[in-house]
Amino acid sequence: MKAYRKKKKYLQSEAIVLKVFDFAEADKIFTLLTPDNGIIRVVAKGVRKPKSRMGGHIDVLSKVNAYISLGDNLSNISQVEIINNYPVLKKDLSLISIGFYLLELCEKFSVENDPNNDIYYHLSYSLDILQENSENALIVRWFEITLLMISGFLPELYNCLISGEELDEGDHLFSSVNGGLVNKQYATTTDSYISIDKNSIKALRYLSNNGWPEVQKINFGANTLEKLKIVMRKYIQNITNSQINSEKFLSRVI
Repeated sequence: MKAYRKKKKYLQSEAIVLKVFDFAEADKIFTLLTPDNGIIRVVAKGVRKPKSRMGGHIDVLSKVNAYISLGDNLSNISQVEIINNYPVLKKDLSLISIGFYLLELCEKFSVENDPNNDIYYHLSYSLDILQENSENALIVRWFEITLLMISGFLPELYNCLISGEELDEGDHLFSSVNGGLVNKQYATTTDSYISIDKNSIKALRYLSNNGWPEVQKINFGANTLEKLKIVMRKYIQNITNSQINSEKFLSRVI
């Protein structure tokens, strides 16, 4: 019987580099987020050698055009071309901290070899606007709520989670465990709530319903953005069931 060799599958794709670590003596493993194949983990052979042609062309927080040989467990990257190295972000401590935070969130909410085009393009767009705007805290809050929406985890912001009734305008409670707002009169002792004022509720609703061009025109106020930070941090931790490592440092710079 004639034997047939299994053909390798090759892929050329735009990608954003989410993570990297050293592997073997001269290699590196990169975690890439792609628009049509989700997360792909690739090994770059010999990239740590001084004469490697790829060494200066691929790094964390870079958008590249990647040529990949797909494998069963680990794929190989043979060539990369820089699309955007985000030099503005990498020269500023607060901006690079935000960039790493966005990358980590996208890795948490993405699945290997399972594409979600919206997550990729949301990250790409957000990194672009981060280079051009000074409203860092607002960009992060908008990024978080939009990522939750396109990932299917948008919290309930209009009706009480317990009673199902439409919420009156006013202060309420936010359940990070169940994901949404609760009328104070229906609060239970088995949940840990965050008190949230009406202005912060309005801000959450506005962020979830509008794109950045509209959001950037609104002055939400420092107190409101700080409350949203507390709510989003707790909720995202519950969804991912893990600590967001880059968030600890991010809290010190914005």
